Amino acid sequence: MSDENARPGTADDRAHPGSDGLPPGMEGFSSARIRKGIYVFAVLTIAALAGIFIYTHTGRTVEAMRHIQPGYFILVLALSAVDMTVGALRNHIFFMAMGERVSFWTSVRANLANIFMGAVTPSQSAGGPAQLYVYHNAGVSMGKAISVGVLNLLATIIFFVVSAGLSAYVLRDSFDPLIRSILYFCLIVFVIQLVVYVLAVWKPDAALRVIQKLSGAMAARLPRFRAGIGRITGKVVKELTAYKESCSMFLGRRVYVPVLAVFLTFVLYINKFVLAYFIMVGLGESGDLLTVICIQALVLFISYYSISPGASGIAEVSIAALMATVIGRDSLMVFTLLQRFFILYLPVILGAVVVGNEFRKKRSVLIG
Repeated sequence: MSDENARPGTADDRAHPGSDGLPPGMEGFSSARIRKGIYVFAVLTIAALAGIFIYTHTGRTVEAMRHIQPGYFILVLALSAVDMTVGALRNHIFFMAMGERVSFWTSVRANLANIFMGAVTPSQSAGGPAQLYVYHNAGVSMGKAISVGVLNLLATIIFFVVSAGLSAYVLRDSFDPLIRSILYFCLIVFVIQLVVYVLAVWKPDAALRVIQKLSGAMAARLPRFRAGIGRITGKVVKELTAYKESCSMFLGRRVYVPVLAVFLTFVLYINKFVLAYFIMVGLGESGDLLTVICIQALVLFISYYSISPGASGIAEVSIAALMATVIGRDSLMVFTLLQRFFILYLPVILGAVVVGNEFRKKRSVLIG
């Protein structure tokens, strides 16, 4: 593909934001709504941690923090940096393969923006649009950015199906029938999603045909708006064509790229689970590495599509409930807080800086 086709979005296109100067596709996520999301996230998180503290408090919870071994937490901080780096890298390899002139720093910012907006919106609904916006603002076709997001989401679903299935099997005797039923139900949902996304990547032509037929029917019924419908349809078809070409390329001569993305996805999440294990060891607790990895996989599995912003509340309670079988009650609240800090809270803080800068740049363009 030529460079001209690779960059259908011009600098002029990118200079015109939506309402309030916000990114295209994110006009509904105003500063006020983001602040509300941060408030809900904080309240639910604090309430869950307070509940865990009250439930597990034996008079020695605070004392347990004195047993933290600093050397392990230097390692945990390094693993947190690896987490953010690999998260960016699994996006970046696609753009490298497409010949897009995107810096790795842009991928880092896009990944952090995804994490932040996912944490302050229900069901992580704005995480994907935030990532798309950062890439689009860097000159990437929206269709290509969407194809990368879809392919990485497919890799994530593959990981969850495999890891949750194996974890549920390994820990099958550790949970009561109700918990096992919930886990199996979630597993079925992920398998269905896997099939849907495979079809979306494998057969994108169907979406193009449907859109073209619908626009033709609308233009016939609304002749006065024929020109507007044609322009909108042209833009949508252009982006879907870029999406289709990207998927076709990665499923054809460059199939090694999505395979590498699946591998990096496994590295990304296993790194998170190992990070949690070293937090446990750093608190002076002992436990089986495989058991901790399986528990962490199930925690992420349960909370991935939580309706609360960033799975706040649900994730903390799930961590405490499942890890209670491995570590002592004195360390449970501290472990939950530190696990969430290094895996989510720290990237969210950094992502807030990225999103704030993106919004300020867009508003300055609007004012200028």
